[in-house]
Amino acid sequence: MDSPRTSRSQSPRSARPASNTSSSGSSRPSRSIASHSGSYDQTDNATQTAVRPQTAKPRASRSRTSSSTSPGGRSNQPGQSARQHRRPVQPYLGDPLPSFGPAPAWIAISRGVALFLGAFLLLNLLGEVLSGMTDSTRWWIHMQPLPPQMANGLLAVCGVSLLAFAFKPDLPRGIRILASLVLLCWAGFLGFTAYQYYLGLKLEQFHSSFPVAFSLHLLAMLAVVFAGLWKRHQHKVNKSRDFFLGIFTVAICLISFPLAQMFCYGHTDHRRPADYIAVFGCRALEDGTPSSSLRNRMLTGIELYQEGLAPTLLLSGGPGEGEFHETAVMRQLALEAGLPESALVIDEQGWDTGDTIFNVKQFLTQQQGMAAPGAASPSVLAVSNFYHLPRIQMVADRAGMEWYTVPANDSTLLEDRTLSLGREVAAYWWYFVEPILPATMIQ
Repeated sequence: MDSPRTSRSQSPRSARPASNTSSSGSSRPSRSIASHSGSYDQTDNATQTAVRPQTAKPRASRSRTSSSTSPGGRSNQPGQSARQHRRPVQPYLGDPLPSFGPAPAWIAISRGVALFLGAFLLLNLLGEVLSGMTDSTRWWIHMQPLPPQMANGLLAVCGVSLLAFAFKPDLPRGIRILASLVLLCWAGFLGFTAYQYYLGLKLEQFHSSFPVAFSLHLLAMLAVVFAGLWKRHQHKVNKSRDFFLGIFTVAICLISFPLAQMFCYGHTDHRRPADYIAVFGCRALEDGTPSSSLRNRMLTGIELYQEGLAPTLLLSGGPGEGEFHETAVMRQLALEAGLPESALVIDEQGWDTGDTIFNVKQFLTQQQGMAAPGAASPSVLAVSNFYHLPRIQMVADRAGMEWYTVPANDSTLLEDRTLSLGREVAAYWWYFVEPILPATMIQ
């Protein structure tokens, strides 16, 4: 029973107070300068060895599981948590980070083209529906053998897809795939139309002094749209720049689109046997002489008659600059060329292109009513200047008439036609939107 007590008294704890007593009787070890210079005795050295684990340096190296942490897991020492959470910076070894620079400017151009094409398709369909057009074939695209409803539905979906990309370029992948399939289908019909155009040139079904299919112009515009539709990138949107670029692109399309029709379609000569030759009137001078454009139109119409392509000339026009009516001047030219009076039909109410086509349609309806039941609809060769023919064909298609355009022989330089081309661009778009506008705006 005594041995444990004896061992306890000999333990380091029991010996610690005696060893910490200095020679002067003080209960604390000496902190004099001499003690720092090495005058500690052996007892002081032992004391330093025992106290050393409690210094700041070992405490700083303790782990999170040491007794210095609180029960909640947070360190009780100031700055301890910040030092524990430090990690060495490692270099990034993954894929290259996406670029966050401004979007390319041509993306805005692609969206502008999409905006123009989408608006053109939807407005064109609306105008055709309001005009009563029920055919799936147009002069700028052949969509047979699709029925009219299916052809209109396809063009409507194409228009919606183009507008969706124009207003929201970052479309979801599924919508982009669906839009691409629909647009590719439309591109297929455009390509087939171009094939038919060049096949007709080869077979000499028609002739052209500017042998470029207008459908190729549309295919080029679609290619620009596809490039922007599938361009994936991370970018900062420059709204002001994209807005002005888009508006500028739409303005360019508004000018280039009808001009491309004038040169691609207007220079194509579709002369063939028909029932009538319709010559569109234009300015007659005050002294009763025809303007150069009116003379060229009449000479071409007379040429078609003399070739035996049609037995009757339909002369349509309005009042001239003076007291001479346009149709009177046109009639005089025909009689001077040797055409009989019986071969001429005069329409004095042809104030503009729409009135001429409407009056000719009424005349043909009367003639067809007097024909035998089941007779085919009369065909017409329309004669005018090349820049006027796309507008004529657009209105004739909406009226459901079978017209074939023939450009008038004209040697006028292109530089002298600048004013006429600019005026025709404005007239084309007016006739394009006229069926959609309220009657109050047209009046």
